[in-house]
Amino acid sequence: MMASHTTLEEKFDELQKAEETPQISAPKIQKVPEYLRNRKEFKKYYLPRLMSIGPVHHDNANLKLGEKYKLMWAAQYINKYTSKIAHDLHKKILDKIDELKGLFAEDVLTATGESLKGFSCLDEKLSWILFIDGCSLLYFLAAAMNADDNPEEILNIKHAQLFPVTMDVLLLENQLPYLVLKLLWEKDDQHELIDIMKNFLKDKHWTPENETKSDNSVTPDNNMTLSSVRSRIQACFSVQKKKKKKKKKKKKKKKKKKKKKKNNNNNNNIVYQYRMSLSYQLIFLIFSVKSSSPNLLPRSLKATKLTA
Repeated sequence: MMASHTTLEEKFDELQKAEETPQISAPKIQKVPEYLRNRKEFKKYYLPRLMSIGPVHHDNANLKLGEKYKLMWAAQYINKYTSKIAHDLHKKILDKIDELKGLFAEDVLTATGESLKGFSCLDEKLSWILFIDGCSLLYFLAAAMNADDNPEEILNIKHAQLFPVTMDVLLLENQLPYLVLKLLWEKDDQHELIDIMKNFLKDKHWTPENETKSDNSVTPDNNMTLSSVRSRIQACFSVQKKKKKKKKKKKKKKKKKKKKKKNNNNNNNIVYQYRMSLSYQLIFLIFSVKSSSPNLLPRSLKATKLTA
C-alpha cells in the first residue's frame, strides 16, 4: 500500500515539473520523430547508407566501412590542414564537452551511453566521435572545394561510393554542431570555413554519367542532387497531404453514397406507405358502396365478401 502511495506522489511531482518545463527550447540535434520514421519514403532523408556523422548512427554495424574512411580522412586533415597534434585537437573538444552535450537531445545521449566499449564514460566516447567525425568532415569539405573533377583521388574512395557519402553528410540524423567545426578549424577567421560549407551546398553531386552497380551495391540515386534535398523533403510532406486529402474525399464520397441510399430507402418506404394507403381507401370505398348501394358495384365485386 505504501509503495502505491509513493508512486502516486511521484506522479504528482511529475505533473508539477511539467508546468515548469519550458515548451520552447533551443534547437538540438535529435532523432526524427516516430510519426515520420514510420513513413517508408522518408527513410532516405535520415538513414545513412555508408557513413555516420555524429552519435546517432555511430554504433550501426552496417556502417563499419564508413568508419575506416573517417579515420583515414581525419588523419589526413590533421596532417595537411593543421599545425596541432591529434591529442591537442581532441582536448579542445573534450574541454567543451558539457557545452556540446547540451546541443544534443537527451535520448541521443542516452542511446550513445548504452554501449561504452573501449571508453570509460560517455564524455570520453562522445568527445572521440565528435573529434573524428569533425576532422573527417572538414577534410571532405576541403576536397569538395579543391577537387571539382576528381575528388575520389583526393579522398581515396571509389566513385560509386562518393555520391552516397555526399548525401549522408546532409541527412537529418547525420549532423554535427557548428561549434565542433569551429573548434577543429585551424584558423581563427571563420570566413574560409563558411565558404567551403557554402561551396559544398552548391550543385555539386559528383554523379557519373553511366553509373553501374558496384560489388557492395552502394549506388547513387541519380534523381537526387544536393540542391534538391529540401524540395524532396517538402515533396514527401506534399505526397502525404495529397494522400490524406484523397482519403478524406473518398470517405466523404462513401458517406454521401450511403446517405443517398438511405434517402432512396426512405423514398421507397414513402411510396410503399402511399400505395398501402390507397389500397385501404379503395377497400373502404368498395365496402361502403356495397353496404349502401350494392347495385352500383360491378358483378365481379357483388359476390365478394368484405368484412370490416
